[in-house]
Amino acid sequence: MKNIKEKVKGINMSIKAVLFDMDGLMVDTESLATEAFIHSAKKQGYEMTREETLLVLGFTTKSIYEFWENYFKDSDVNGKQLVDDHYKYIENILFTTGPKKMPFIEELLIYLKDNNYKVAVASSSNMNHITNNMKKTGLVKYIDELASGAEVKNGKPAPDIFIAAAHAVGVAPSESIGLEDSQAGIQSIKDSGALPIGVGDKENLGNDIAVVESTEMLTFEYLKKIWEINH
Repeated sequence: MKNIKEKVKGINMSIKAVLFDMDGLMVDTESLATEAFIHSAKKQGYEMTREETLLVLGFTTKSIYEFWENYFKDSDVNGKQLVDDHYKYIENILFTTGPKKMPFIEELLIYLKDNNYKVAVASSSNMNHITNNMKKTGLVKYIDELASGAEVKNGKPAPDIFIAAAHAVGVAPSESIGLEDSQAGIQSIKDSGALPIGVGDKENLGNDIAVVESTEMLTFEYLKKIWEINH
């Protein structure tokens, strides 16, 4: 009798949807977030490092507040004020000039749209930020649905956001590829049942998944290749 993996590989499953993380994958908001945290911490006399700013990569807004309030609980830094100032700094830029698009993301989205694949955004950001970023960059015209971590019960690394994004476009997570650049996001994709592909450092994201160094390597041919290897 064939084992389960062989049975699954024998089923002719095709990609029906691609689920995109937003920050750091579709738009370059992560470098802005780093800049904002460093700026906000300096206002309170604290020299925050880039490595510290990455500790909340992929977190929901609620989780970010909780993390920094706990992180600075025995210091003179007010964690809540830090996050408040951080968001004010970001919004001043995002809601005026808008973020920059990550390399090759628009080309991938155009291909997916032209070839009738469903596309959803699965972001920890609140819906106001997601909508603004998609409109400011002009990427909104390629997107079928938006899913916000603020609107699900559990944020990343729980699978809720990717399950919601898949269901929003009418497919099962198992019929989807999820694209992420954070550990929390990769775990979220794995537990949702979608196929994860990471962008960034393989040592950070995991050796058990496909990882590319930059979004420029996210061609549909590559996505299809990884899908076929796993199915």
